[in-house]
Amino acid sequence: MSILIYAESADGKFKKVAFELASYAKKVAESLGTTVTAVTVNARNISELSKYGVDKVLKVSNDKLSNFNVKAYADIIKQAAQKESAKVILLSSTTDSLYLAPFVAVGLEAGFASNVVGLPLSTLPFQVKRTAFSNKAFNITEISTEVKVLSLAKNSYGVFENTSSANEEDLLQV
Repeated sequence: MSILIYAESADGKFKKVAFELASYAKKVAESLGTTVTAVTVNARNISELSKYGVDKVLKVSNDKLSNFNVKAYADIIKQAAQKESAKVILLSSTTDSLYLAPFVAVGLEAGFASNVVGLPLSTLPFQVKRTAFSNKAFNITEISTEVKVLSLAKNSYGVFENTSSANEEDLLQV
């Protein structure tokens, strides 16, 4: 079991949110006693993720995916989650990822919480703090499914270096 993140990139370069997700995932993984795996689509400089605690990177290289396609990307993340037996899947709160996350959750029959703003308050039961009412309030959400999909609110955690050595592996698509 590992924690899976979707490390978003544009024109082959990782977005800042990918590093924030990796930092967040590393801290959650430490509390759960597991590792962090990232899935990337057409990204370069994969080793950058290891600076922020990613232990393994599943790479997808496909010119047909140079433009965002929600169904194809959701299928890739689902395949990666199943391959790694991931129980927590993390995405950012960018426009593409907010569109993508519900597709991933449905595909994995997972509970979903958007706009998460902090580390899990509890892992048994799994509870996270989220923004509500257009960021004017907070609520605590409990996810009771075995698999959980979270989208982390932008700039809610920060970027922290935690260097590791990440193994790289190609992810075959069906």
